Amino acid sequence: MVDNAATLVTVNTCVWQTALAVMELCGLPLSTALATAGRNADALVKTWLAPDRLVNRLALQRCLQLTAGQVYERHAGYMAGKSAKRLAGRLLFLQHHGLLHLLVPEKEGLLQEWRRQHGYRADRRAPGEPPLVSLCDASTLSDAQFASLSAVQAAAGGLSALQAFTAQLEASPAWQELKAAAEVERARLVALLPQDLRQAAEQRQKAALLAGEGEEEE
Repeated sequence: MVDNAATLVTVNTCVWQTALAVMELCGLPLSTALATAGRNADALVKTWLAPDRLVNRLALQRCLQLTAGQVYERHAGYMAGKSAKRLAGRLLFLQHHGLLHLLVPEKEGLLQEWRRQHGYRADRRAPGEPPLVSLCDASTLSDAQFASLSAVQAAAGGLSALQAFTAQLEASPAWQELKAAAEVERARLVALLPQDLRQAAEQRQKAALLAGEGEEEE
């Protein structure tokens, strides 16, 4: 936490106070929230009430079968770092094609263990290894790279299928339901904030709406 003190000095006090409050409201004890911030400064300097981040959080919860607190503790960087259309959209793509069973937070360690169990060298690709998809794959790879993953290529149709899905994403019932759920969750969290933080959150939202942004993305 001390290592991130210089970062926090540059951040609006209400932002990091709200970040801590939101994580606590989502079931993460204060001590754990502070430890999470010590590992990843994004946990305190990001506006967790921003629509994209709530959509990402809900998608991660559902697809990895985690609690809200576990998402903040384990995957704050993924939730904060990518647009919802990139991360949540790709998770919905995997769900649509029945590939969620291949989604893992981190795949290299799992693949190394699989190789050892099947008599192969842990540091080399082996025939028959499971075509896992990691959160890093879903959040950082380009469309072409993501579509070239063996699981996506074989079961979903590759790049053309991904592009077609992305083009229709905002009209899909799954996306609309996720966005609606994020709006409900935002309203719930804002209502439970201490009065000063609630007022600050409402003011930021109004300012962002006037600017045509929906919610400021700190």
